Amino acid sequence: MITDWQIEYQNIPNGPRSYGQESILTLGNGYLGWRGAPVLAQYSDDHYPGLYVAGIFNQTTTQVNHRDIVNEDMVNLPNPQLIRLFIDHQPVTVDYDQRCSCLNMDRGNLTEHFEYALAQGRLYVDTLKVVDPLHYHCFAEKISFHLDFSAQVTIQGIVDGLIQNQNVARYREFNSQEFKITKLGDHLLQARTLKSELELVIGARTTSEQASFTTTYPEHSVIDEAVVSLNAGEEFTFERTMVVATSYETTDPVAEATTELARSSFATIQANSQEHWRTFWQHADVQIETDDPDLQRLVRMNVFHLHQAAQHLANQDLDASVGSRALTGEGYRGHIFWDELFLVPYYAEMDPDTAYDILQYRLKRLNAARKNAHAQHEIGALYPWQSAMYGDEQSQVIHLNPITHRWYQDNSRLQRHISLAVVYNIWYYTQVTGRYDLLNDGGLKVLLETSKFWLSKVTYDGERYHLNGVMGPDEFHEGYPSATTPGLNDNAYTNIMLVWSLNWLSELRHHPEVEFTAACQETDFSHHLLQKASDVANNLTIYIDDQGVIEQYEHYLALKELDLDAYREKYGDIHRIDRILKSEGKSPNDYQVNKQADTLMAVYNLGEKMMQQLVNQLGYRLPRNWLRRNRDYYLARTVHGSTVSRPVFASVDVILGELDHAVENLVTAIRSDYDDIQGGTTAEGIHTGVMGGPWR
Repeated sequence: MITDWQIEYQNIPNGPRSYGQESILTLGNGYLGWRGAPVLAQYSDDHYPGLYVAGIFNQTTTQVNHRDIVNEDMVNLPNPQLIRLFIDHQPVTVDYDQRCSCLNMDRGNLTEHFEYALAQGRLYVDTLKVVDPLHYHCFAEKISFHLDFSAQVTIQGIVDGLIQNQNVARYREFNSQEFKITKLGDHLLQARTLKSELELVIGARTTSEQASFTTTYPEHSVIDEAVVSLNAGEEFTFERTMVVATSYETTDPVAEATTELARSSFATIQANSQEHWRTFWQHADVQIETDDPDLQRLVRMNVFHLHQAAQHLANQDLDASVGSRALTGEGYRGHIFWDELFLVPYYAEMDPDTAYDILQYRLKRLNAARKNAHAQHEIGALYPWQSAMYGDEQSQVIHLNPITHRWYQDNSRLQRHISLAVVYNIWYYTQVTGRYDLLNDGGLKVLLETSKFWLSKVTYDGERYHLNGVMGPDEFHEGYPSATTPGLNDNAYTNIMLVWSLNWLSELRHHPEVEFTAACQETDFSHHLLQKASDVANNLTIYIDDQGVIEQYEHYLALKELDLDAYREKYGDIHRIDRILKSEGKSPNDYQVNKQADTLMAVYNLGEKMMQQLVNQLGYRLPRNWLRRNRDYYLARTVHGSTVSRPVFASVDVILGELDHAVENLVTAIRSDYDDIQGGTTAEGIHTGVMGGPWR
């Protein structure tokens, strides 16, 4: 019987649906992510084995439309879980026709049962997969199989080095070869990423009480092999202990992998996993009362994946943050961006040490943020919208519309509010913990340098300051109708969060636990800039109509209306109506239609009272029912093209006392990956932002 601690699949999915289930069935420990593909499967339209390590990226170059496009990808490493079976010398090549896959979240393991119809009869395979949270380089699988006929069986356990990044269909047109194999031997496959030149070491050892395995090293792989004769119904069981280490987190990955492989066993890895998860759930479990038969297990699923994405035992040793898909798939190429805004608050509340660990990623890349600002003829620090290994801008410059199969310019890097998200996470950690170590260890420098950027970018018209050439969280709007240059003016979310950030800067000036003067000296943050910060914080521009609707950006309310009901009737799913409009020869820049919550994001971050205080501080006034008016106005124009949109609206619903609406939004958010509500995107990895978003 399935319990509220299990995610179980018994269907036979294919295509993106199968990929999506494999994302959800991923096991991990903050250091590695191991996609839940069947052990007999290799890359195909229906299966995608994946092994990822936090922080491991590589750059490739592909020519598109006569220009070199450079992409930095989270690397899919050689596949050590692969099992091949030969029945009377014939390879098993068919896919399963019966299956039960069960993610046991209370124990942190994945159990699966597969049945295969062969010419001679049926093959039954059972697997148990575990990941070690303590010795985080280690993971293992235990496999049992039997036949309903007698046969000689050859078993091969393989480290497969013929791997490319192919998880995301629209990326397959790009160069996908990320590494080359450099050495084979001693149960290890060694490789090196082609551009970043990171050493990768993947090892495995296969053992059984019923047979001995011999190891060979044919080109591109390491193979453990045994041959057994089995009677009908006779079960054969073997265990496969695996390790991965890289030069990114250890100076000698070969020694690390060799030591761990010699020391570990399936039993120790399983014991470490069970004890870790037992302890974790004692303080992290969230129990709810609901008539929804799935909701309790899905709440636990989200918590389970958040903990797998980052945990202190591993992340204290790593130079990595959590990407939008964690270590479960290659969507957004594994990049780190503003999804941290929905994650760090959860970690700060549940495990402050983990929050501290992943925020180090941003602190260590302050110099890269300075270079990013300088490259755009700005001063201070500007964090990139999408970041990978080095902290430079990795956002796409072109975007493929799958409806038209045409490439379009991608201006998402204009979402400068990513720097405000970094500051917000530092603030949230400080508020929750009451500790100022993060600020004094570099967080204050981030605040000062990003403030320097904003103070140089604003313009003054003699009465008020303006912030031009940016994008808000609503990615459907990149510029003004028919404009030749991208960017928008006075985005309300960005401006309000900037005022909040400058207020915090002023508050810290005289805080007894903050080394403010020293940080100002190190960053050359002058008294003049402190004065300007106060001036901008009181005179930045937003626009409010006579009904109290805060305009998303200057002239947004002048855009044309769009009949969303008519589009739903014509197309059904319109969550990416921007692509639909472009296929019709139109532009979303012309219409009041939003991908996700934008202005209301400030309420989600700061609350209703703080939002109103900041508006008042700028010299504007809002009517009594301003929040409801803004919620209703923007909700009618939002298609929730991002999964993080609904938690934002739910937070506003709670403030308004509309709990039924809030629950509806939250349940949709909690179910979003399980139900794959965006029509196949879970195939590219789980969505960490929506998993963290409901917890505030």
